[in-house]
Amino acid sequence: MNYLVCEINKKQYLVKPGQSFEIDKIAETKSLVVDKVLLIASDDKVEIGTPYLDTKLTLEILGNINKPKVRVATYTAKSNRRRVIGEKRSVTKVQLAQSKEVKK
Repeated sequence: MNYLVCEINKKQYLVKPGQSFEIDKIAETKSLVVDKVLLIASDDKVEIGTPYLDTKLTLEILGNINKPKVRVATYTAKSNRRRVIGEKRSVTKVQLAQSKEVKK
């Protein structure tokens, strides 16, 4: 398997074996089972689900991370209007542990 596309919390993620990626923050557990796999691409074959494949993934949770704060400032000339807002996102870092085929 070269890569796959899965859906977690209504967002799609490109997953490569051995590479970690970040998803929206979830509860602190050891692993996460994902059953919404949209696409699996191997060297010679591509499987596309309609809408999902019969494959379950096990993702290993590496930990929760707080991203740096993003500040946005708005300014309106000649009206003395200034506003600064910011957001500090929390994400969970995960990595593909294993996948297994499930027959219906």
